[in-house]
Amino acid sequence: MTTPAPGQGLDPEEEELLKSTATYWRQVWNETPVQTIARLEEAAKQLIAITTGLQGLYIAIFAFSNLRTQVEATHGIVPGWLLLLLFFVPLLCWLASLFYAARVFVPRIHPEVNFNEMSPSAWQKVKDAYGRAAETKYRWLQRSHQWLIGSFVLVLLAVIMLVFLPSAPTQPTPLIIVTPTPVLTPSPTP
Repeated sequence: MTTPAPGQGLDPEEEELLKSTATYWRQVWNETPVQTIARLEEAAKQLIAITTGLQGLYIAIFAFSNLRTQVEATHGIVPGWLLLLLFFVPLLCWLASLFYAARVFVPRIHPEVNFNEMSPSAWQKVKDAYGRAAETKYRWLQRSHQWLIGSFVLVLLAVIMLVFLPSAPTQPTPLIIVTPTPVLTPSPTP
C-alpha cells in the first residue's frame, strides 16, 4: 500500500484493505480483556503445578536424607535447630506462592457493574471492571512469581550450606552372628 499524495484519495482496493485492518484490530481490542484474564489464570495454574511439584520433590529429598544427623553433628556458632529451620524456609516461600497463585482464581463481586443495565455507558463499566480484574489478577500472579523466585535463591543457599556441613557420623552396623547348634540325634543301639 502506498501513501497517497496530499489531496489525493485512496483507491477502492486500498480503502477496503484499510477498513478490514481497522476491523481486525477493533476486534482484537474488544477481545483483549477477556483473553487477558484467561491467560493470567492459565499462568496461575502453571505456577501452582510447578510449586506443588517442587514442594513434593523437596520434602521427598529431605525425608530420605540424613539431614537431621548432619545438622546435629555440627558444633558451631549457629544451633542445629536453627540450621534445620533454614532448610524448611523454602517450603514457606512455596506456600506463599501457592496462596498468591490461588488468589488469581478467587472471584470478586463488582457492585458497580450491572449486566442488566441498558444505559449507553453500561459497556464502559463492564470493560473497566474487566480491566480492574485483570490488573488485580496480574498483581497476585506477580507476587506468586516473586515468592517462587525467592524460594529458588533459598534452595540454592540450602544446597550450598548442605555441601559445607560435615558428613553425618556413621555408626558401625551391628552384626548378629547366629551359630547353629548341632542337633544330636541318638544313634540306634544294636
